[in-house]
Amino acid sequence: MAVFLRFLLQASLLVSCLVCSCFQNTYAKEPGESQHSRSHIVSVSSLLPSTVCNRSRKVSSKDSLELVHKHGPCSELNQGKAKAPSWSEILLKDQARVRSINFRRRYMNSDGNRFEQTKSKNLPFGYDLAIGGSEIYAKIDIGTPGQSNYVILDTGSDITWIQCKPCLRCFKQPSPIFDPSKSSSYTTLPCNSSKCNLLSDSRPPHPQRCLSNKCFYSSGYVDGSFSKGYFVQDKLTFPTADSKSKLVVNNYLFGCGLNNRDTNSESSIGLMGLSRAPISFVYQTASKFKKYFSYCIPSDYSSTGYLTFGKPNDLNHKYIKFTPIPTTPQQSQYYDVNITGISVAGKILPIKGSVYADGGAIVDSGTVFTWLQPEAYAALRSAFRKEMARYKFVGANVNTDTCYDFSSYQTVVIPKVSFFFKGGVELEVDVKGTMVAVVADDVRKVCLAFGAANKGDGATLGNIMQRSIEVVHDVEGRRVGFGHGTCA
Repeated sequence: MAVFLRFLLQASLLVSCLVCSCFQNTYAKEPGESQHSRSHIVSVSSLLPSTVCNRSRKVSSKDSLELVHKHGPCSELNQGKAKAPSWSEILLKDQARVRSINFRRRYMNSDGNRFEQTKSKNLPFGYDLAIGGSEIYAKIDIGTPGQSNYVILDTGSDITWIQCKPCLRCFKQPSPIFDPSKSSSYTTLPCNSSKCNLLSDSRPPHPQRCLSNKCFYSSGYVDGSFSKGYFVQDKLTFPTADSKSKLVVNNYLFGCGLNNRDTNSESSIGLMGLSRAPISFVYQTASKFKKYFSYCIPSDYSSTGYLTFGKPNDLNHKYIKFTPIPTTPQQSQYYDVNITGISVAGKILPIKGSVYADGGAIVDSGTVFTWLQPEAYAALRSAFRKEMARYKFVGANVNTDTCYDFSSYQTVVIPKVSFFFKGGVELEVDVKGTMVAVVADDVRKVCLAFGAANKGDGATLGNIMQRSIEVVHDVEGRRVGFGHGTCA
């Protein structure tokens, strides 16, 4: 009997060992890694925006503005009535913007001499600026009493401008056009004033001239759009996201556009510049906010985000990791960063440091996709496709070359993508910042939200990549920070 019991015990131990061995072989891990640490496992339906507005509750202070996507269900502007641009249109505008940004970064130095030398060359109209495909906006009030206006928030632009009456030419906009005659705090600027001279002090300078001794501005864009009119000052009021307080900026300088053209939208709005240029909102409010702001880009078209000015009161931003803005001979108006590496599914891509150094990189709210140096993008695409080999590859959409059909799946496994920056900062990109459905309400073509810039151009980290990530701009401290935490 004892022998029989011993036999049963040994047999039981043998079976247990075999089961454990099979389990370990089935779920083999690399040292320190797991599938969960290397990939996103997501519902396919979550890759599509909802038809219902999902407002963020993570507004951190009274100095916060709600950010809304123009064509989403949270938008006050059209409630879905205006036709949203196609991804092809968005990406064409994106590419034009990236070309324009790189032109400025390549040919402009701190004293503007190189810029002056290139003026005589056959350059495209609007070499100074370019509007991208981004349509993330905030609501502001201008004047006394305040008149509501809507503006695109753009970290790559310097000047703020809106359309004004009386219009010589104005494009259609969903809100009433600002009427200076109804504002008691509206003031034009003399041509010889120091405030007017800020236009010519910009790099590159805005074309500046006088009309009846009134300061006149002109902003042109690479797609043929433009805004021209008086450079003025008035009271700027933000109806902040908590709806209980208002943020007031007196004597705010902006362009009052009398002659405006937008070639790429049925219904456009104005623009607020948040760059590091002297006439941007950041510098105009330096004494109040210490050149410090942060934002959370809406996670998709059906969600909202927020923009916060000034350092947080509690300074409890332990989850934010900062990378320095590089010091260069040029005074860049952009938010430059140094990329040191990229990983896909936990594996660092074999990209030389010289590739990242070619043209550098900027973080930009006005660009939609992320555009990398050609060699860097080729390595990212190759590694991503390898990890996605199980899914049906459907080739390219216009200007995107890595797309998949997820219509046969309820859940999918998408490799994690991380960017590394100088200072040991790792930014893990959210799954909604990695892939995007390029056909509305359809998962038969979900594409990688990255692309190749032109050879010699730097990287531009666009707003899709920034989804669900708080991005902090500390201009005084010359650093940019990233962190998950308050955006979710």
